[in-house]
Amino acid sequence: MTKKYIFKNQQLVEEKQATISIRERGFLFGDGIFETCKISNGKIYDFRAHENRICKGLKTLKIFVEIADLEKRSQHLIKKNQVKNGILRISISRGIGSAGYLPTHESGPLVIIETLVERKLPEKICLGVSKIIAPKTAFKSMNALPYVLNKIAAQESNFFDCVMLSEKKFIAETSSANIFWVKNGKIFTPSESCEILPGTIRRKLLKISPLKIFAVEAKISVLKNADEIFLTNSSFLILPVDEFIGRKMQKNFGKEFLKLLQKDLKKSCSE
Repeated sequence: MTKKYIFKNQQLVEEKQATISIRERGFLFGDGIFETCKISNGKIYDFRAHENRICKGLKTLKIFVEIADLEKRSQHLIKKNQVKNGILRISISRGIGSAGYLPTHESGPLVIIETLVERKLPEKICLGVSKIIAPKTAFKSMNALPYVLNKIAAQESNFFDCVMLSEKKFIAETSSANIFWVKNGKIFTPSESCEILPGTIRRKLLKISPLKIFAVEAKISVLKNADEIFLTNSSFLILPVDEFIGRKMQKNFGKEFLKLLQKDLKKSCSE
């Protein structure tokens, strides 16, 4: 069996031999961030957008770590693990050192880079509505409990995922994706004021879409009356929804946007 490696800070380590301390603040308190990127043709898609969000998260959490060579290490790992297509995950914990919640900085931050296999999607994508409020965050925090609980609740109700609402009851996102919907030929997505985590694929689609996409504050009733719903994230790019709380959806715009992003992906990762 081919050995699989990870980067633990600056050290390339066989995954089976990789360990972290039980005193890691990422383990103890979820004190850190992570980022997932798509690997295509052995290259990272839109790495700069992910790097910008990493920097924003580190600055917000006041975690000070040098990441100038993050892309270089990531590409080295992809080559070492012989990954053609898959997922790159970057996790950064504050490290060891704690007086309860207060960091004491006994050691530097811990950076883990790993490659993962893309998860298999179900043949039918069905969405429900969550009772869990979307957290207010502009980056991916290790403290992702609301998303975990949302995903568990979705599975218990036989949904692929559930739509989370903001505190003001506006449509926000799902556990791991941004959401778009279509009504009478117009395309909508929640604005950043709706407590969404603005994804890199959402950002890319807003930038390259030939059609105007309206970023709005909207109640769940608009989804119940939508003609079409699709999701975006770094893993599957665009995922058209088959059913929303039992109501069948069209999948025309979602399929066309998927082609658009796949074209951009191919161009970006072939250079």
